[in-house]
Amino acid sequence: MNTEIISTDDGSCTLRNEHFGETYHSINGAVAESMHIFINLGLRSFCNHNISILEIGYGTGLNAMLSFIENQSLGNTIFYHGIEKFPIGKETFLPFVSHTPDIFSKLDDDTAIKFCEDWNSEIEISPTFHLLKQNIDFESFVPNRKYDLIYFDAFSPETQPEMWTLENLRKIINNLAPDGIFVTYCCKGILKQNLRALDLIVKRMPGPKGKRHVIRATKNLAH
Repeated sequence: MNTEIISTDDGSCTLRNEHFGETYHSINGAVAESMHIFINLGLRSFCNHNISILEIGYGTGLNAMLSFIENQSLGNTIFYHGIEKFPIGKETFLPFVSHTPDIFSKLDDDTAIKFCEDWNSEIEISPTFHLLKQNIDFESFVPNRKYDLIYFDAFSPETQPEMWTLENLRKIINNLAPDGIFVTYCCKGILKQNLRALDLIVKRMPGPKGKRHVIRATKNLAH
């Protein structure tokens, strides 16, 4: 799939997917967006826990790499499960990492490349961070464990409307652990309605630069 490296406002880079006509991350700041939504509102809710993370839309691997880096101070033991139908190749991944200072300065080459290679098998990034990247269509994905944290980072509802339907959301929310957290950059009314229909407690949170609001939702323990 054709991609193009694009600089963003915080000095990090993103990729533009020519097929979907969208960037993988915000042009207002790729790392800033991921840190705000997925790390600050998601991962930092856990410290010294044994947790499972599901990412729908693994994309560039940025959220996974930032989670690995951040977890070195949080002390969790993490199983990270990423789902991606169109993985980017090493020839795209390596330039992306080298143009993203927040990643390039904190991961050595041997560690960074693990976030791109060895699809469809669980690998050890470190003793406290195991990664499974599946090259699979979401329709074929069958969750087989409970997840404490879900990063929902698919392309937008305008581009991939099928990813945001009630039934597709139900498939993963059913596997959200009690008191688990769901975070996403999208804040559309229909998404909030669907998440509430699935018994999540939905909160509209301030967004990063260029985005007014994002969503953080938690599992309703009464259901």
